[in-house]
Order: sequence, then structure tokens, then C-alpha cells
Amino acid sequence: MNKSLLAIAALAASSAYAQSVQIGGVLDGGVATYSKAGTTQQSQTSFNGSGLDAPTSFFIKGSEDLGSGWKANFELESGISLANGGYANSTGALFGRMAYAGLSTNYGAVNFGLQMDPAFLSVLDTDPNGGSEYAAGVSQWLNTARANAQGTSVSGIFDQNAVSYSTPNLNGFSGTVLYSLGGLAGNSNANSHTSLGAKFAGFPGLLISVGGFLSKNATGGTGTEYNAGASYKFGKAILAANYIETNTTGNLVRNKITSGNIGGGYELTPAASVTAGYYDIENKTTSGSLKTFSIIGHYALSKSTKLYLGAQNAKNINFGTAFLDAGGVGTNVSNSPANTVTSAGLVLGIAKAF
Repeated sequence: MNKSLLAIAALAASSAYAQSVQIGGVLDGGVATYSKAGTTQQSQTSFNGSGLDAPTSFFIKGSEDLGSGWKANFELESGISLANGGYANSTGALFGRMAYAGLSTNYGAVNFGLQMDPAFLSVLDTDPNGGSEYAAGVSQWLNTARANAQGTSVSGIFDQNAVSYSTPNLNGFSGTVLYSLGGLAGNSNANSHTSLGAKFAGFPGLLISVGGFLSKNATGGTGTEYNAGASYKFGKAILAANYIETNTTGNLVRNKITSGNIGGGYELTPAASVTAGYYDIENKTTSGSLKTFSIIGHYALSKSTKLYLGAQNAKNINFGTAFLDAGGVGTNVSNSPANTVTSAGLVLGIAKAF
């Protein structure tokens, strides 16, 4: 064999051993139908390829051992839609969910770039329906927190221009603090976003999570959010509940929204499980409310493939635009205190991990 080819092969082999790289993701597609949807409040059946159970996405991530306990890490994650192949559940960029590089040691990790919001993730930790995108913690967050001044965060979920520090696991305690820089000349606080998420999992079956953010826009508007929740798993069952509150001040219209949920799940068989949750979202400023009950069943065909079937009922009283799933398929509108809209929905789909 040519000596230069041998040298290239040896270099490639040494690089492969020094750095591990993973490629994976989830493809999730389903059909959702609602009795009342959109501004016309008529029945609607739609295909959702951006994920009704899990966000359709793919990632490339890896780490390099630098020695002495140090590692260099990176992650790129893209949100896509099976409906048209476009971007979804992201900033709208190629890697609009995560794009960061960083360093980690036994004392924690520091990352630089686009990252998931720690406060948002702390809500999902204690959501009865987990990270489902259908009538669960994601839509609860969108209805509660997205309207507040987000600075450089998209819907309070995807934090751009960010620097974060994550602690190691300290006897069950762990947390992440993140700061997104606005980058406006003459005003370092403008368009900034500060977020914190922490949890305790040091007692068997128990998880306690807390979080919050502070966002500032370029003209003095301020949005705040805080949340707290807990879940407890015993045997094949789990119970969970959490609370979220957001406020806007400054030059923004003063607005206060609170949200609480309670629910749980049960493993019927090793392959089948069901979760359910009740979500009560209240706009304290307009006296509007959105009350949603959802139930979702999963059946695993394999370790990486599952079917899901879900149902929900949502009562919208003067709440305005309500996001009943992350893709907004079931968005319904109630524009006056006298106008109450009740919408029922069903969803059926498949999620394939790779």
C-alpha cells in the first residue's frame, strides 16, 4: 500500500480514538384532528411532521478527551418537519435547536453558543406527560411564557448568543445557569436573557425541579418567569405537578400569567404505558383562562420505535390564541369574556429514533 495512504489511515484512526462523535435523532409524524380550530373555530384535521410526541430532529455531538479530566464537547441539533422537509421547532436555522462548543471537567461544564433554556427544561422535568409536544409541558410553556420579553431567546426555549455553566451532580443536586448576550452597543443589558434551572434527585423516585428567567428587550421591557415542580415514581406509577408564573413590566403591557398542572402515568406492560395531565393556565390581567386535560398512550414496537394515541379537551375563556400543541395545529381563539370555546382533539402517530 502507498506509504501516504498508510499515513492518512493512521491519522484517521488516531483521530477516531481521540474524539467520539455520535449522530442520532427522532422522526415523529402524526395526524391531529380538532373539533374547533383557528380563528374560524371550525373542525380541522392536519398532518404534523414536526413532532406531536417528540420533536422531529437530528443531532451530531461529540467529545474529545484532553487529559487530566478535561474534555472538549460540541453539539449541533436541527429541528425538521416530516411534512415538507423544512425547519421546525427551532430558530428556523439549519442547526436552530442547539449549536455550541464547550469544555467540561469534574467541576462542571461551560458551553458557548445556542442552547436549550434551563428554566424551560426544568418545567419538562416534572411534567406529567414528559416532554411530549401534544397538550403537555411544551404547549403549557408556550401559553404561559412565550409572550414575555424573551431577549435573545426564541419563545424562551432556544437561547442564542449564550454562555452557560452546568454543575456536576452533587449528591443529587445539579443545575445550569445561562446568560444570553444582547450585543447592543451602549446597553449591555438590552436583549439579554438570564435563565436558571436546578433539580434534586437524591432520594429514590423523587425529583424536585425549580427554574426561572429574566429577559430584557431593547427598549426597557422586562419579562420574568419562575417555576417549581415535583414528581414521585413508585413501582409502575408516577405522580407529577408543577407551577409556572410569568410577568411583564417596563414599557410592555403589564401582564401576569400563571399555570399549574397535575397528573401522572402508569406502565401497563413493558411495552405499553399511559400518562395524563390537567393544565390550568390563568391570565390574571385579562381574567382569561385555558383549561386542558390530555391523555396519551404509548406502545413500543421496539426499543427505538413507538406508536402513540392521544386525546385532549381544552376550554378557552377569553384567553386569546391558545397553543394546544407545539406546532399550533389545534390553535383556537376566544376574543371576548362572553365567548367560551371548547375544543376536543385526537392525535395518532409514530416516533422512530435512530
